[in-house]
Amino acid sequence: MAEPLRVGLIGAGGISRQHLPGYQQDPERVQLAAVCDIREEAAQEFASEAEIDASAIFTDAREMCELADIDAVDICTIHDTHAELAIAAAEAGKHVLLEKPMAISVDECRAIVEATETAGVTFMVAQHLRHVPSYVALRRRIQAGELGRIWSARTDTFLTAALDDPNQPIAPRAGWWGFDGKRGGGGVVTLLSVHHLDLMRFFVGEVVRVEARAWRGHPSFTNDAEDRAVATLEFANGAIGTLTASLTSRAPWLFQTVILGDQGAAWTPPPEENTPLMWHRIPAVMTSVEQEGEESFDPVTSFRPVDTSEVSLPTMNPYVNEIMHFASCCEDGAEPVSGGRDNLETMKIVFGIYESAQTGRVVELGSL
Repeated sequence: MAEPLRVGLIGAGGISRQHLPGYQQDPERVQLAAVCDIREEAAQEFASEAEIDASAIFTDAREMCELADIDAVDICTIHDTHAELAIAAAEAGKHVLLEKPMAISVDECRAIVEATETAGVTFMVAQHLRHVPSYVALRRRIQAGELGRIWSARTDTFLTAALDDPNQPIAPRAGWWGFDGKRGGGGVVTLLSVHHLDLMRFFVGEVVRVEARAWRGHPSFTNDAEDRAVATLEFANGAIGTLTASLTSRAPWLFQTVILGDQGAAWTPPPEENTPLMWHRIPAVMTSVEQEGEESFDPVTSFRPVDTSEVSLPTMNPYVNEIMHFASCCEDGAEPVSGGRDNLETMKIVFGIYESAQTGRVVELGSL
């Protein structure tokens, strides 16, 4: 039996807890062997939770790559550190799993891709929505033509994280880096919407041009980070997409994607448990002539869960699935479903939105 992939975690913040179950799923294939955080107490706390030996706790990522017995790194740090850490890990010969967004500029994204390709290591961006079983099944049915020609795609990403309200369950501390445009690379689009822009690409295909508007100046946000944005996307196949995003609107949490074809439609409906975590595990529903068969179309009840029986994924948890997929790619050399070259196209949408919002012009993504 091959030795398990040994991974060192860089960044023991909130999202790292979602990654941890992936390393506990099948330790004979992949296991967490070291942890690094610039805050020693955070690294120690995570190591205790993950049952990592005290000798494998670090506060310097380069030192971990040099001294720890690891094959790969899992980078879960602040956005403006992604490029430096990913490039350093690649140069040390480590495979790289990197949380979204890839980086805070197109140039940084390209530098990561080039560094990992030069080093010959596996590089994957953690776009976990690509590992939701019903989304994988829906993509296959879209590609098989079941919805017909896709003409519209829409995604809404609302999270009231900055709403000034005493009932707000998510209230980041003042000066939080996620609201800092310099550290985060932007605001709501890089922090939140990048997941769903990537998902629209996963379903519909490449985007060729964008037009957008962003709202800046909210007192909770600094360095030109936008708290709201609206964008129109034109896909290579002629479909038109829209993004509406907000961290400050007085509206219920909402993460949804709607795909319309000339023979059917699909939707990611609200979950029964309305929490940000559950919103990222929403099962898809759809309607199509093929699915309903001889039955008459009922505009009220025809949305039905997407059948996942032919999808082979380890679990229903997309975070676990993405870790297992990364390990598999490192083992056999296959290109990840969200590898560097692929994810660069998602990041072009993000930075195209920012350029359009700044200039007031339509942006051709091929120019980025």
